[in-house]
Amino acid sequence: MITFNRKIKTDILVAGSGLSGIKVTKELADQGHQVLMVTKSKVASGSSFYPLKASLGTQVTKDEEDQQTFLSDIEALSRGMHRKDLAEVYVKEIPERVKEYQDIGVNAKKLEGERKACFAENSRDIYLLSDWDRIRKNVNEIFAQYEGLNIMEKSVVVTLIQKEKRIVGAVLLDEHNEFILVKCKAAILATGGFGSIYKHNLNPNDVDGSGHILALEAGASLVNMEFIQFIPGITTPKYKTLFGEHTLMYCEDMIDENGNSILDPYLPEYLSKRECLESRSTHGPFTHSMESKYFDIAMMKQIIETHSEKGFELIYDPKLYENKEEFYTVYLDWLKEKNIDLIENEVRIAPFAHASNGGVYIDTYGRTGINGLYAIGELSCNIEGANRLGGNSTGACMVFGKRAAIDCGEYVRTVVPYEISESEGKTQVAKMFEGFGKTEIYTDGATHEIKGQAHEIIENINEVMWYHGNVIRSEKGLLNALERIEVLSKKLEIGLLFKERSTRKLAVKLRNYFILSKILLRTMLERKESRGAHYREDYPSENPEFNKRLFISRDNSGEIQYGFLNK
Repeated sequence: MITFNRKIKTDILVAGSGLSGIKVTKELADQGHQVLMVTKSKVASGSSFYPLKASLGTQVTKDEEDQQTFLSDIEALSRGMHRKDLAEVYVKEIPERVKEYQDIGVNAKKLEGERKACFAENSRDIYLLSDWDRIRKNVNEIFAQYEGLNIMEKSVVVTLIQKEKRIVGAVLLDEHNEFILVKCKAAILATGGFGSIYKHNLNPNDVDGSGHILALEAGASLVNMEFIQFIPGITTPKYKTLFGEHTLMYCEDMIDENGNSILDPYLPEYLSKRECLESRSTHGPFTHSMESKYFDIAMMKQIIETHSEKGFELIYDPKLYENKEEFYTVYLDWLKEKNIDLIENEVRIAPFAHASNGGVYIDTYGRTGINGLYAIGELSCNIEGANRLGGNSTGACMVFGKRAAIDCGEYVRTVVPYEISESEGKTQVAKMFEGFGKTEIYTDGATHEIKGQAHEIIENINEVMWYHGNVIRSEKGLLNALERIEVLSKKLEIGLLFKERSTRKLAVKLRNYFILSKILLRTMLERKESRGAHYREDYPSENPEFNKRLFISRDNSGEIQYGFLNK
């Protein structure tokens, strides 16, 4: 039985508290709107503030002449999969937005001189963001100044409510797993990506794709979901630590447990090990678009064949620590704080899921096509395409956080609140679990048993995704993965989890994982080519026939539809 513990009235609901959520929330509060920020953990969280990451960068347009050059860099890497209008907005506005980091409590330090960001063909200004604890403290102090700004931590948006073809409210679960009915004029989703659906990922656990499902079920479209960044991460000596790819300039080899090079068997005759490593040192994520691809392919092929996930040891030249460039010293000094020395320690790496290049389809103001619904940050399909140009994701949070706040602020002034009854909220929630899992009667006291089963199923989904939806894909593997997800989805009646207060959030997460995993695997299957962030073994080349973006939407019956479109 669903009972609402309380009701909240606000102008705008913001879901997520990473960079984009913080930016849009402050902008709206400055306009005098009542804002409710809901975050799964605490303020200043998500991938923006991942603790095992030394710093984040923002790439900034140098001058007016550089605008076209910057756009060319983005286009070259997108492989035809990006939105030009979004890229044009970013390139034009980021020089002003980077100045506003300090307004939200973020210290953005400009690196000396110019340098090439990850994947960039041209050098430009780079700003580094670091010290997450200080930023979190600053943000909380800033937010405390606004009377109309309320924050709910350790809370989850379960579903959005629509009436009269617009967003009018939402149902939440608060920190005590109690139901909250929210009445609002608009909702801005800034919930981040979905990296935690993978067994090995460089994301906090709350980056779980919940915003994608909220948007899709509200009527928005998703696009480019098959383009997922995988990036080397450290497995030993400290698991899930971000690896600095620029150090590969000083790497001599990558070896297995027996001391054998894992690169040698995979490099084509025309490509030397030194050339491969130097090329790989220029970018973090895997890309099929460069010869460095054999570095990641070698790792993943070995893992798939051996089922060993310990990672591979890197052999470094000691001259690495003689490089005093700030870009090196910031990272190497941060590693030392974690008691990691790339020369003295046995350092192993493996591919980790890192970021999604696709997401909710938006326009240049973060609008989703659903009145009163906006999507920003990594959740949105932003300026990226098949590859993500380094230093753009943080900047996009600022650019589109600002633009969404401007448009949303104007929108909410034009609409009146819709009175939502408790029965409407209950009906919305009840529909969520129809058709999920088997029908089975559990006796009293069985909550612990089904909770354990739910966690086991989530771990199985994580495993399936990591082995079959990684940088190396094939039709056989993807079909096998979809079949395994289907079997898992019938193992447990998720609605029973949802009925117990202590497991409500777990039920929502498991439900979303079933939907999201099927979407991801299906999009990977539909794109029968290798492009950008992935390599299809059965379709090893980029195919001009797939020079279209793959859109995902729901029809009137709730069925998910897939289609390649030129938009």
